[in-house]
Amino acid sequence: MEKELILEIGTEEIPAGFLEDAIRNLGSITERELEDNLLSYKDIITFGTPRRLTLKVSGLSDKQSDKVVEITGPPKRIALDESGEPTKAAIGFAKAQGADVKDLVLLGREKGELIAIRRKIKGVRTEGVLKELLPKIILSMQFRKSMRWAGGSTTFARPIRWILALYGGKTVPFNVEEIKSGPNTEGHRFISPKPFRVKNWDGYISGLEKGFVILDQKKRKEIIRRDVVKTAKEIGGVVLQDEELLEVVTHLVEYPLVLKGNFEPEFLELPKEVLISVMKNNQKYFPVFSNSEKNKELLFHFIFVSGTPVRNPDIVIRGNERVIKARFRDAKFLYEEDIKTPLSDKVEKLKGMVFLSDLGTYYDKVKRLGARKAKMESLVKVIGVNLGFQDSFEDLERAAILSKADLVTQMVFEFPELQGTMGRYYAERSGENQEVARAIEEQYMPTSREGKLPETNLGAILSIADKVDTISACFVAGLTPTGTSDPYALRRQAIGIINIILNKGFHLSLKLIFNSGLGRIWDQIGKPSSSDILKEAMDFMVERFRNLMISEGFTQDLIDAVISSERETSARGEYVEDHDLVETKRKIEALSEFCKAPDFDLLAIVFKRVVNIVKGQPRGNEVIKELFTEPTEGLLYKAYSDAKHRVEQSISERDYIKALSQMKGLKGSVDKYFDDVLVMDKDEKIRLNRLTGLWMIRDLFFKVADFSKIST
Repeated sequence: MEKELILEIGTEEIPAGFLEDAIRNLGSITERELEDNLLSYKDIITFGTPRRLTLKVSGLSDKQSDKVVEITGPPKRIALDESGEPTKAAIGFAKAQGADVKDLVLLGREKGELIAIRRKIKGVRTEGVLKELLPKIILSMQFRKSMRWAGGSTTFARPIRWILALYGGKTVPFNVEEIKSGPNTEGHRFISPKPFRVKNWDGYISGLEKGFVILDQKKRKEIIRRDVVKTAKEIGGVVLQDEELLEVVTHLVEYPLVLKGNFEPEFLELPKEVLISVMKNNQKYFPVFSNSEKNKELLFHFIFVSGTPVRNPDIVIRGNERVIKARFRDAKFLYEEDIKTPLSDKVEKLKGMVFLSDLGTYYDKVKRLGARKAKMESLVKVIGVNLGFQDSFEDLERAAILSKADLVTQMVFEFPELQGTMGRYYAERSGENQEVARAIEEQYMPTSREGKLPETNLGAILSIADKVDTISACFVAGLTPTGTSDPYALRRQAIGIINIILNKGFHLSLKLIFNSGLGRIWDQIGKPSSSDILKEAMDFMVERFRNLMISEGFTQDLIDAVISSERETSARGEYVEDHDLVETKRKIEALSEFCKAPDFDLLAIVFKRVVNIVKGQPRGNEVIKELFTEPTEGLLYKAYSDAKHRVEQSISERDYIKALSQMKGLKGSVDKYFDDVLVMDKDEKIRLNRLTGLWMIRDLFFKVADFSKIST
């Protein structure tokens, strides 16, 4: 018979940030344990509120499945004599297992056959299994931070206060420390704290709802979403979509009551980002904006969620208004203190802020980004020169020097998430032009893999330079990411560089910008440059690019084919790695489209044959026509010469599909060449001449891709 299992772990308030993982883990742990214990079921669902984690298992079998165990004994050669009769070893084994010799069986194993006993073990009743299993499930749960209480050894997110455990309507008895499981639960801590008895799931849910607890986190979330939107509409405003804040607030309450409050309009004179940060990050309030499609201005209202239903909401509203007023007053004081001096005066204070212990301060960092030296341009200027922004050098270097100045302000010390944003406001207050101020704000973009990218070119350049400097500094200091650790978020910063370059269509040499970034660091610390570190940094960037391309749906072999071709760009095939990521992606896109042609596989085989023949072979400086001994050699060389001109013209126009199509025209000539000509001729000069011709064809292919990497 199938029955219903209900487990509820009642606790002190669990932090909102713990709940999502806890709800998911409770289900996955239960699923694993039931399967390991041969208990079948129909469905597992889990729920969570700040004061409880709940598990429901539907259709749980009333006993374990029977299982057959095999107990192995000695090898056949020892257990049976030549006539197949049991030896003393077999008889002794059977006796030790309490079995008859006739029940022995042979089992095949890698090292030969063994004798064995097969036993059928009947499943235990589920009630008995659950007594051991449920406490194991509870104690298997892991949290980012756990605690002990009352002198016990049990750890959990917060102290456990009660445990509800029912199977088929009956209590499953067990203890976790001093807490005994039972049939009772509690409602809302303040409105309905009196325990009530549970008989089944329907009674459990209805009892909680009567006790002002909405168990289903998805239901709580939709109630909050609906009522927040409704409340904002009632006051003529809107709330911007913020799933992260909505998720946090959902996990802060058991019974959501959405209310609105106001604050003095004078506070709107502060930067709106400050007010929003206080409301969202400190108070978990929803800011309200004007209902305008063009420009959503912040209004002097806020919406918040109370976790306790009250008779007089005005008391709760006034309390929250007093709190936000005090918070805003503090923020106003910090802002007014910061603007007493211009942003440029704060740069010197960066000498007291360590960037990396072995690589100096943030003052050193901004000097690397924006200051010129006798024989060395600033990093932002190197990037700007290569992108053709000659008219913006002064603004670029000014933005770079001021880029970290807001880190020493009181506002950013109190609200670190506003770095860059406050830099823009303080730059504007100090009389800096808009281009400089915007670049200071955009230097940190993107802040996540899918985050907003810089809109201005100056902001994009400063962001690239800042991230290149950070990655370079960490590589020099030996602080490279590992498989499990990336404390300086270098992977995110690398992806940020790539996304900016692709979004802006910046034609930048990765080798150039990292060589420049590393060069400034080596110059600062007085150490010689290292090609090994440059290669490590390049490989790190290329790997991030490769992963990004895979996530966009391109196959790994095509990505590797293009990247590999860019790692061997010298005339003689030396390792010379460089990448213009915009062009690299275009080549990948073109190759991906080109591969869809029905005859591509045959074409790739020909290309691969050329690549494989010349691999590891010598080459000359040029093809000597006088050494041709077969007519086909001349025909191939002419076909190559004609194709080379057209291919290079198409590549200069960045039309890689057209270039690949023109390479395709060589297939017939190459096929005939291999039919008619022995490349590895006995005559050394002829052999070298033929290899040189094939090397030239190989190099032509490599202008787009290394076809030997493509799966066919």
